[in-house]
Amino acid sequence: MGLSKQQIQGFLKEPINKEFLDKAIRHEDRLRFHTEKNMEIKHSPALTSFLSFVGDLIPKDKENTFRSLMKFPLLTTSLTDNIYRELEKVFESRNASYNYQFTIKDLDVDWENYRQETLKESWIWKERGWEQMKSHINSVLICDLPKVQKGKYPEPYFYWLDITAVKTYKSNGDKLEWIIFNQPDSQIAVFDDEFIRVFKVKDSDIVSLVSENKHGLGYCPARFFWTSSISCDLPDVKQSPISKELSNLDWYLFFGISKRHLDLYAPYPIYAAYELECDYEDGTNFCDGGFLRDADNHYLHTTENGLMPCPKCASNRYAGAGSFLTQHAPKDGEVDIKTPVQIITVDGESLKYNVEEVERLKKQIFESVVGTGGIVSDKEAMNVTQLEAQFENRTTVLNNLKNNFEKAQYFIDYTMCKLRYGKKFKDCNINYGTQFFIYTVENLQAKYKAAKENGLSEAQLEALDEMIIQTEYRNNPLMLQRMMVLKSLEPYRSYTREEVLAMDAKGLLDTLLVTIKINFSRYIDRFERENMNVVEFGEYLDYRKKIDKINKQIENYARKDRQREAVKEGFPKETTDEEGSGDSGKDGAIE
Repeated sequence: MGLSKQQIQGFLKEPINKEFLDKAIRHEDRLRFHTEKNMEIKHSPALTSFLSFVGDLIPKDKENTFRSLMKFPLLTTSLTDNIYRELEKVFESRNASYNYQFTIKDLDVDWENYRQETLKESWIWKERGWEQMKSHINSVLICDLPKVQKGKYPEPYFYWLDITAVKTYKSNGDKLEWIIFNQPDSQIAVFDDEFIRVFKVKDSDIVSLVSENKHGLGYCPARFFWTSSISCDLPDVKQSPISKELSNLDWYLFFGISKRHLDLYAPYPIYAAYELECDYEDGTNFCDGGFLRDADNHYLHTTENGLMPCPKCASNRYAGAGSFLTQHAPKDGEVDIKTPVQIITVDGESLKYNVEEVERLKKQIFESVVGTGGIVSDKEAMNVTQLEAQFENRTTVLNNLKNNFEKAQYFIDYTMCKLRYGKKFKDCNINYGTQFFIYTVENLQAKYKAAKENGLSEAQLEALDEMIIQTEYRNNPLMLQRMMVLKSLEPYRSYTREEVLAMDAKGLLDTLLVTIKINFSRYIDRFERENMNVVEFGEYLDYRKKIDKINKQIENYARKDRQREAVKEGFPKETTDEEGSGDSGKDGAIE
């Protein structure tokens, strides 16, 4: 049953779940602190908390320098950018699928057009949804209807509602039983399992009903965007991929800015020298340690409230960037072994520790969120077992992400189809896939190079080679199919021409296969001229039979070439299989 006017009025006066809302808002503020690329300081509870944390760690003078060095966008936004760039591969899968079932056949075409052209779903989840996940993880998904229906079918739409706009709600797991949220012009919207209503309010009192729409769903057309929660005790505060690393991100930011402080000692060193004796006196003021005092022994000050330098000896001081300190010169009879002029540099071990700690924290945070194996070195020894373990680790992370997106999109698509088609819509299936393109081509090539140098087996190299092909041509299905066929045809694929020739010279390889390897591109071109391209050839045959037929023809080409070479060198011509060429069909027949 929908909420009554009296119930709505009561919830406006005494909102429920206020504690969850406050905690969700504070949590999002901390997330945005490390993810949004603010170009100026925006005061927020997260910023205040971080500066308070810094103030408790270092002295006041160092804190002032720290604040000066803390520039926006913050150092942590670069790290979180890299993290989310890796996680965004959740939208890149070989086997993603979207299926919608209707009782009337033509409705699937109408829905697909509406989904793609009007709602822009291919774009909106990957772009807008991704940004919401990064900085507004606690937002609410709202399905709504326009006031006036213009087309044959209703035109539902959806949007992300910022959690700060929510006044009160009641949840049932990820779904909402009802929700009340702010609207412009002193209005509130009330969504429940029966109505979509808008009321005019003043000072938490309902003034009038603006609009009422009975949606007929039987449930509230709203739900939390994200499913994963911070904890069982806080089910309505959602867990971002970086939530567990927020304290480490604070620590990483502290060390990163502290390192910048240490870096200042190189361009701006501290110089120290003996105090210079100066006899300057103008009748009223006199020099004392390079600065002027008056007759009452008070230091004179500049307009900027600094000490007034002595006009005589100030020009003899260090001119340029850096700091200058003085020390008492030894008196007559005193022994002083200090160097008269010194450069005080930063302690090397302190600087080294800070640099290493910044890099350690960066790597720890990255791999904690993304999974191990995110940073690939071309010097890294890697076998297929290790590679598969890394894939599994990172795939687990992506699966958690995809489950949240799938549930959100399923709710939205299901609800909008119900609003648009009613009982003519049955159900849908949203699957972002399970086979993700986790590594780039460059990453995999580095792995392949390291694997080959470390003597991995032919089978292991073949597995890596297949990953490279599938990744490189994932957006070009025809080229991917062609490359997989060529992979099945080319002999000694994991060896270069030079390596093959060197092994052949030692009698380690099949000479006919060596000829095919050296002339592979030419033989493929000839086969396709005389028959058809290798993808279409024999496409109705069993794949193994198709490859056998093409291989037989290529071997005939190689034998003919070897015969011609043998005749040139004075050897008798050998009897070989007939070279079959000419027109061919998709059934693989060669005439």
